[in-house]
Amino acid sequence: MSDPFPPAPPATSGSRSHRAVDFDPAVHGFLFPNAFVDELLTLPNGTTITTSGRCGGMSYAALDYFLSGRPVPRWAADLYAPLRVPPDEHWLARYLQERQVQSFFTGSATKFVTWTLHSDDETWVFKGVSRWTKEEEVPRVVASVDAGRPVVLGLVVARSLGKVGDNHQVVAYGYDVDRESGRTVLRVYDPNTPGREVLLESDGDQRDWTASNGRRWRGFFVQDYTPKAPRVLTRHAPSRDQQVRTGDVVKLSHVWTGRTLHSHGLAYTHPGTSGQQQVTAFDGSDDNDLWRLAAPHGNAVGVGDGHALRHGDVLRLRHVETSRHLHSHRGFPSPVTGQQEVTTFGRGGAGDTNDDWRVEVDGGGRWRGGSRVRLVHVATGVALHSHRASDPQLTAGQQEVTGFAGRDGNDWWSLLEVR
Repeated sequence: MSDPFPPAPPATSGSRSHRAVDFDPAVHGFLFPNAFVDELLTLPNGTTITTSGRCGGMSYAALDYFLSGRPVPRWAADLYAPLRVPPDEHWLARYLQERQVQSFFTGSATKFVTWTLHSDDETWVFKGVSRWTKEEEVPRVVASVDAGRPVVLGLVVARSLGKVGDNHQVVAYGYDVDRESGRTVLRVYDPNTPGREVLLESDGDQRDWTASNGRRWRGFFVQDYTPKAPRVLTRHAPSRDQQVRTGDVVKLSHVWTGRTLHSHGLAYTHPGTSGQQQVTAFDGSDDNDLWRLAAPHGNAVGVGDGHALRHGDVLRLRHVETSRHLHSHRGFPSPVTGQQEVTTFGRGGAGDTNDDWRVEVDGGGRWRGGSRVRLVHVATGVALHSHRASDPQLTAGQQEVTGFAGRDGNDWWSLLEVR
């Protein structure tokens, strides 16, 4: 199998050489900022000790997606308002946390501590952070980029162990080195600055490094990195501005957990059930996640297709694989939590008014690819809802989907895919 990132010689002009890997932060980086908060422990007096950010996890994960040739999830910060990042219940948040921890369990990660305690300047024993960076680490970045591989950098700013959490991690994917002046510029993806390139610069006589997003760093080192195959739920994510229409075949993602709205040829069997077909939120992606957006009950199949959907519109969701409609009804409990049961019902376009759902677009207006929406059951007023509750038999081990009489963040859905 050929290398998807073959090495190539750097471009040169006089004393200057430069090269970049085809990594674009707006495409290959995450669209939300590094605004995570991790709780480390709670003290006896109730005080919670936290750390800010998962920059290492986001850097490692961005490389996982890039090097595997798979698209990074295109979920933006406004989808998770007011948090701005996927909550910890979301599979992506847990993946980033896992990769964050793994970024610290590498041999190179000890430099976050040792370099914090070392001087910038040369001593009678050590080169110091400034020389280590320019004489040892910059050549490693150049060699890796020349070989077609971005690298994770550990950026050091702390000068005491109490501040070691202020250090940072980014992905470097390009360089511009002037051997005559000593000026070096690195092109990096910084998880703190989503969607745009950050430049990390130092002149020949400069000890530290200045970042174009306003930070200054004492130095940096190349981190050890082992790729991991990332999860991919779709290769056909909609653009943020794509208009959603009746007739579209879509996959819907539960915003708070990242599970996909799903149905399959199994009937509910719990006490009090209607015995109709199960609807769940699936921790994966397959054709049982496909739903066709259709005009409300009373319209024949295909009638009304092409209508640009917006806040307040009423529609049906027809499960493509079984031709049944997303459905709910009073008097039947959901299998795990006893909220209102959600099923699929009817066949081949047949159904009833309990198949109708009203679209509520967060902020109003048109339903677009980047919107988060609430689907409200017209007949009973409950919201299509999911949460981290499941049962190995009653929901086939998948996440329960219910009709919820209240309103909370677990009512939000977004488009994962449009066909």
